[in-house]
Amino acid sequence: MKSNSSRPKSVVVQFASKRIRDEFLAASINFNRERSREEKLNSSHLGFNGEKPAIYIVDHLSPTNKTLHAAARSTAKEKGYKHVWVRNGRIFMQKTDGFSYIIIRDLDSLNNLK
Repeated sequence: MKSNSSRPKSVVVQFASKRIRDEFLAASINFNRERSREEKLNSSHLGFNGEKPAIYIVDHLSPTNKTLHAAARSTAKEKGYKHVWVRNGRIFMQKTDGFSYIIIRDLDSLNNLK
């Protein structure tokens, strides 16, 4: 990240096990699912006063996968895919609810989408 960026810095956490990581991610998803936009996870939940910027809990991606994820989101908009998500460092896309998902492994995977 550029040092002159106005965006908040990332915090990278390494968990002792995948199970603990998955439980933590699931808990944050459930916490946000049960709340209104104003009550979703934000800095006040960590005891910070003042503004309440949102806190996003996501899988950490390698620079290559971060670029691939951005390309997948862009392609999803262009080709009408409804969902793009990351789980365990892998990128998934789904055309609509109820359809099977596609694992995006590389740019060729994106270029071959219909």
